[in-house]
Amino acid sequence: MIRGVTTFFAILAVLCGAGCTADPGRTGSGPSAPTMAPAKVLPEQPFGLKWDGYRHPPTGDDPVIEEYGGGATFHEIVWCAVEPRQGERNWWLDDRVVTDLLSYGYRVMVRIRVGSCWASGQPAAQRPRMAVSFPPVDTAAYQAFVRDLVGRYAAVGVHLYGIENEIDANNMWGVDPLAYRAVGRAGAQAVRQADAQARVLDVGMTSASYGIAVSKAFLDAGRPDQALTFYRDFYAGRGDGGFPPASTADELRAVFALPRAQRALAAHAADLELDQAGVFDIFQLHYYAGWAAAADVIDYIRGRVPAGMPIEAWELGFYWPGADYDPVRHGVETAKLLAVLLARGVDRLVYLPLDYSPGSAVVATEHWRGLFGDDGAARPAKTVLEEFRKHFATGTWRPVARQGLSGGVADQAATTTLVLWSTGGSPISLSRPANAPASSITVTTLPDGRPRDWTSGTLDVGADPLIVSVPASAGLGWLEPA
Repeated sequence: MIRGVTTFFAILAVLCGAGCTADPGRTGSGPSAPTMAPAKVLPEQPFGLKWDGYRHPPTGDDPVIEEYGGGATFHEIVWCAVEPRQGERNWWLDDRVVTDLLSYGYRVMVRIRVGSCWASGQPAAQRPRMAVSFPPVDTAAYQAFVRDLVGRYAAVGVHLYGIENEIDANNMWGVDPLAYRAVGRAGAQAVRQADAQARVLDVGMTSASYGIAVSKAFLDAGRPDQALTFYRDFYAGRGDGGFPPASTADELRAVFALPRAQRALAAHAADLELDQAGVFDIFQLHYYAGWAAAADVIDYIRGRVPAGMPIEAWELGFYWPGADYDPVRHGVETAKLLAVLLARGVDRLVYLPLDYSPGSAVVATEHWRGLFGDDGAARPAKTVLEEFRKHFATGTWRPVARQGLSGGVADQAATTTLVLWSTGGSPISLSRPANAPASSITVTTLPDGRPRDWTSGTLDVGADPLIVSVPASAGLGWLEPA
């Protein structure tokens, strides 16, 4: 069997611990917008982080969190946690989290969920912020809550909202995924009624669901070999699917008939129907698989959403349980994944989680690998993300075109900065641009982040990525074979 299940629900359990159980010792919180110190206004940049927003303040990680200001993060607000008893809304904990996030200069997305309580016709959950969602019993009341929430946080600068989360996962959405269509429409409508500046994200499916959806798309298109290769590679090793192996097209069809696969396909159908109808403004990608499958995933999405619809990776990381975890390879794969997504037009990337709390009673060992280990030590993936943030805060991306090389090219006015690695792993030698001044080209090795000047001779590009910054005037002819 292929291992594991990736959902934000499980990661939230790791992240928030006791802070997610209830709003401790506070009653009420006025209808006005939360009081906050002026938010930092920082230049927008593509790279964000997700950390435990319930830690207040998150002093242990403050310096790292501050470095990514201008990037994005998100917070999830559950109706049943804010209003566990009808007519009694308590915003204080969510106010505190959102104002903390804004104080660091982040662009904040609020994900709105219903949860389990009177509002959804379900018994009240013991941990309402982590409870499975059900459709609201009263759509008008739901929309009134959404308008109240959006009006509250739009007043302090929040204009990004998502409606529910990972409807293909049983522990996030308690009914048929097709029932999401009415909730998605109602939620998006209410968001826009409350905030004319708002942009609404779609639901965001589990990373694991793409292994099923993309391989089925290949099979339906008459490409069985590509379907089998994608399915195998997507779920290989540390894959997060929980689906059986398949070596023939018939075995793959049998996988698609499994209830969990059928649920994943129904979720994709429901979400993409709303995307195509213009209900949402932004496609929300969740991705914890290997970099090699990412290009096919983006192509799958692009072929099914309206032209020009942004794709943003609001959950990005690595599901890698078990003793075979290798921090160095994690760093290498992080660099490749970031480059592949950026080169294919994914323009917002939120890494999750920042760190792992070994004291969590829900997940006893680390499965989703953070930038810090449970000993507090930074991992190579942290260095990689820092190098990308330093080199690629701006730029217009495209894939590397030369055969034998993979990566991306970012055009940045006077500079062109590339991420390069050898597709097959064997070194490829590149000649230095003859028209570039002697000290004008820098090369940074990944995942260790060591810079050097490329002053003469050739550059060997191997299996591990390099960041190469050259004057734009040098062109890219030096990438071509001699």
